[in-house]
Amino acid sequence: MIWEWAYWLKRTPWDTGVTPPELLELVAARFPGGGRAIDVGCGTGANVVFLARSGFATLGIDVSRRAIALARRRLREAAVLAEVKVGSATRLRQLAGQQSFDLALDIGCFHVLSPSDRRAYADGLRQCVVKRGVYLLYAFLPRESSRRVRGASPDEIGSLFADGFLLENMKQGEDGGSGYASAWYTLRRV
Repeated sequence: MIWEWAYWLKRTPWDTGVTPPELLELVAARFPGGGRAIDVGCGTGANVVFLARSGFATLGIDVSRRAIALARRRLREAAVLAEVKVGSATRLRQLAGQQSFDLALDIGCFHVLSPSDRRAYADGLRQCVVKRGVYLLYAFLPRESSRRVRGASPDEIGSLFADGFLLENMKQGEDGGSGYASAWYTLRRV
């Protein structure tokens, strides 16, 4: 799988090891006492560590076994307790078990999924996030790449999450690493 090779070859520009200011601000403003969080596509776990240190009981999931092995090492080195699992974002309910979350985080996972996988992801997220919970999503905006359109449009995100989530905020910008147009979305579970 492409993700395994990327982590073994250390060609993971998306996995910066830096918690973005958007997440720092959201946690400070809305979750000063922590809660329960899930990081979908957690990579090597930098944000899992941040969330655990911020008082969250945290679950990180990633499809890459190598990324999860590195996340487990990061958690040990940081001396924080959190759970990380190998699994697909299309199976959130199964991976979460009976857990429900106050905060769901996705920095760059959703936009690489196929349309059918995006629907399964949205359905699983609806089942896992508590009422009034927050979903913070970072995704590339659509662009043509190798004769395919990659990324996710605000309309698609609005449509997929309309049943169960309210879009509170969208902030467009540019990805610092790739230069691609991107956006941060803050959605609240209703």
